[in-house]
Amino acid sequence: MDQTQWKLEEAHLKQVYDKICRELERRGREVGNYRKTVRKTRRTIWEEADHTWERGDIDAAVEIKQYMDVLRQESRNYEIAQRQLSKLELLERSPYFGRIDFTEKGLPDTEQIYIGITSFFDEQGNILIYDWRAPVSSIFYDFELGQVYYMCPEGKIEGTVSLKRQYRIFRDRLEYMLDTGVKIDDEVLQEILSQSTDEKMRNIVKTIQSEQNRIIRDENHQLLMVQGVAGSGKTSIALHRIAYLLYQYRDSEMTSRNILIFSPNTVFNDYISNVLPELGEENMQQTTFDEYLDKVTEKDLSFERSSDHMEYVLTAGNTEARQTRLKGIAYKSSMAFYQLLNDYAGYLEHHSVLIDDITFQGRVIVPRKEIERLFYEDYASMPLAGRLEKVKQRLYYLIRPSWYRRRRELEEELSHDPSYKGRIRAYSRLFVYREFKPVRQQIEDMLHFDTYQVFLNLFEDSSLFARLAGDHLPDDYESICNDTAAWIREKMLGYEDISAYIYLKGMLEGVPRMRHIRHVVVDEAQDYTPVQYGILKQLFPKTKMTLLGDFNQAIHPLKSEFRYEQISDILLPDSRAILHLTKGYRSTSDIADFTRSILKESSIESVQRRGAAPQLILADHETLLLDRLVSDIKQMVKEGRESIGVLCKTAKRSRELYNRIKSRLQATLLTQDDVNFSRGIIVLPVYLAKGLEFDGAMVFDADEQTYGREQDRKLFYTACTRALHRLHLYCSAQVSPFMKDIPEDYYETIHL
Repeated sequence: MDQTQWKLEEAHLKQVYDKICRELERRGREVGNYRKTVRKTRRTIWEEADHTWERGDIDAAVEIKQYMDVLRQESRNYEIAQRQLSKLELLERSPYFGRIDFTEKGLPDTEQIYIGITSFFDEQGNILIYDWRAPVSSIFYDFELGQVYYMCPEGKIEGTVSLKRQYRIFRDRLEYMLDTGVKIDDEVLQEILSQSTDEKMRNIVKTIQSEQNRIIRDENHQLLMVQGVAGSGKTSIALHRIAYLLYQYRDSEMTSRNILIFSPNTVFNDYISNVLPELGEENMQQTTFDEYLDKVTEKDLSFERSSDHMEYVLTAGNTEARQTRLKGIAYKSSMAFYQLLNDYAGYLEHHSVLIDDITFQGRVIVPRKEIERLFYEDYASMPLAGRLEKVKQRLYYLIRPSWYRRRRELEEELSHDPSYKGRIRAYSRLFVYREFKPVRQQIEDMLHFDTYQVFLNLFEDSSLFARLAGDHLPDDYESICNDTAAWIREKMLGYEDISAYIYLKGMLEGVPRMRHIRHVVVDEAQDYTPVQYGILKQLFPKTKMTLLGDFNQAIHPLKSEFRYEQISDILLPDSRAILHLTKGYRSTSDIADFTRSILKESSIESVQRRGAAPQLILADHETLLLDRLVSDIKQMVKEGRESIGVLCKTAKRSRELYNRIKSRLQATLLTQDDVNFSRGIIVLPVYLAKGLEFDGAMVFDADEQTYGREQDRKLFYTACTRALHRLHLYCSAQVSPFMKDIPEDYYETIHL
């Protein structure tokens, strides 16, 4: 780089940094003043309140109310100032990372646009740093030098970019500067990727690629579906997309509380928890599908958690009972079962209630046709269970005239009996209550509805099940129905059944809409079943959604083939788009070549970052493998690798392995109950590693018995793609047949 340019950039950085520091100091004082005001107002309210209530002084109460109003306003000011201070602290650590020189079409001047985490203005209101989410900043990510454009509220702005520059800056020190005429330069990307992984996921704002930028800035589709290969940055892109939406819709008071992300597990919630704060935004609402199911399931019901479900599927033996359930799980993960539940809800519409005349003492008091009109017309828009309850309440209202008429008759009759003198009204009410008991019972019996019993009936009546399933009836369906019904009667539901029950319940009873949620992100979208997408449709019928997945990592071995087109058929968005990310940035090209071969997939690209070849380590005895595993981990730690994942197929195997190495290594066992993710040596099952990455991935039991069936291929692929820099596979038996699909020159074989 030309030294003159370097010095000019250093001088510019110094000026900007000094202004940031001055503004940071001013904001700090402002926050301090607001904090003092809030504390003082609270103290005043506390001191005055007791006297006010003791004296009953109205004027004093009015004064307290005024203090409360001041407190609310000052608290709001304090929160705003605190957020601004936090953003300035981010800028102080690294003011900006990019620059473009842009000449707008039709204007003579070229503007130097510096791009950072957030916008920054000087005292005169001149913008010194543009937020990376600003419309003009999109040029930095999307274009080479030459003719460019960007979209803004005023329309399309065209112009020319004559310079595109990248920086690495720490506080007021310029550490790195590079001019590039193309995309975010591989040198910068390589330098960042070659570093050891942090404890948590990092933001990628400095290295966003053009295809990633299109996803982040998409506002035109209600449903955005992203199919991204392992390591393509899907989750990070989603978080940057959230930050972009919060910036774009800040004037409509959209906040992080209006955005909800469904994560694969609670550990992952912690893993991604620092990205939005790094971008100057508050974290969005986070949940898992298990947590949602737990929230809406009745307290007397128990259900299998998703991790326990995966453990069962991966370890189930060949007993008849287990094989029956596995067949049921496979069927209940299909579009056919989703359609069956929809058809069952339609069937119940016409067969759940037998409408008849309401009679009293042989006389019709509410005719059947009037009840049918209520059910099929007046309340037809309501869910079935709610509609039946509404009709029931209406019938109780409609029988009142007959009730009152009969009570008056009884009062007349009792008035001629001296023994009831003075108690006629009381006894007439008692007698009419008794006489109308059959009427009330008729109404209750006719309109009684129990959703759980209805769910049980679906499986108890196997002939009905068969009629509803039609051409998609699963083999051995009677055994599947009997097995499912037995569990339902015990009020213990499998993971596949709790989802079905909650979906059916939503159709029959309705669900409370989460209207405050304006955007939903679903991570690991390939792991959800059609029924679970049906639940999301019930919860968020018109809400914008971003789905992120990789069908090459659909690790559930029994889950039916299920694509984004089918998901769209369930969610029925007003507009949709499917975008593809085919380039992985996580692994070295050596590891990427190896993992790509597992899938026999040539369309997966990778960044050309060379590293050590994957190693297949073979031994006759597991003890030798354990010794080598411990030795390899210690060597990686010595090399500065801060995050090492030891991946087993199941949680049971993970615990066994952890118990055998914990005395020799400072390792941590990651389980489904954990809520925190930390760096270091972690032993975990593959299905809990979804979305995580490690400097070194050590895949244990890379043998035929563990990864030998075709349905294990994607699980094996997922395990291997967790590695950034080093991938080791350990095997003490016949090697997994998937290794035959990998050219031998893609890895190193070591015999112990």
